Amino acid sequence: MLEIVIGGLAEPPPAKTRYTFCPSEKTTGLGFELTAEGSLVFTTIFIRNNNPPLFPKHTAELAQCNAPLCALFRYVDYSQLEAGEGVFQYKAPMADPVQLALGLALAHHLDSKYGGGWAVEVYTDVWPMYTDLLAMAKPLSGTLRIYTSAYDPKAAVADRVVLAAQGLTYEGLAMKKAWSGGRLCRAYTPPPAAEVEDPDVKELLRTLWEAGGFLSLKYTQEKFGQAVVKASQLGLVRLDALTLTVRLTDLGIRALGI
Repeated sequence: MLEIVIGGLAEPPPAKTRYTFCPSEKTTGLGFELTAEGSLVFTTIFIRNNNPPLFPKHTAELAQCNAPLCALFRYVDYSQLEAGEGVFQYKAPMADPVQLALGLALAHHLDSKYGGGWAVEVYTDVWPMYTDLLAMAKPLSGTLRIYTSAYDPKAAVADRVVLAAQGLTYEGLAMKKAWSGGRLCRAYTPPPAAEVEDPDVKELLRTLWEAGGFLSLKYTQEKFGQAVVKASQLGLVRLDALTLTVRLTDLGIRALGI
């Protein structure tokens, strides 16, 4: 569900877990793996701001990239995202489009991992430029709430619009129980196929494929060294800390052309 609150704060959305920029007893970092939709958010925002395209697999990569827009994202705390019931305050600047991008990415991450029962609150005034990305949050089971001081007729994209300064609330058809056709369908966003140029990474992927999709972490590090780290950063392999294995991902299989 997508909500837009214009001109002030509103009653918090009902949710067992809520992430907000407002002060709270609990704090959390914003370090988490990105879904294909979450990665697409950053790629779109970077391109529309005339920055080199970025295809991150984890939010922490934003602290290390070299595009001009990355300078704003370095003010974010990328320590591990805390989960569980309660209200968590995250540390991220209100400088646009930082909270917009991270809020959208976090909403998709939570929906894929937990389903409903969550809410994400962000502040942004550039949301009218990204209503196509915001529309992707409408089918989600939780709530993404945008706080803003910018009014625009494009607010019709939201399921619920609150004009906090005037005390008026406009609810979209999706909020009416008698209406079943208000929600957008959830679009499938395939991850982009990575272009593998490093021969060591290619050899690692082929070895993993021939071994059935996974190998021990110790063996791969001894045999392939930094290629394991590179492949992990590209999302081609996944390091499983519990079983100490390296596993081939769907993206890695696509990169092999299989």
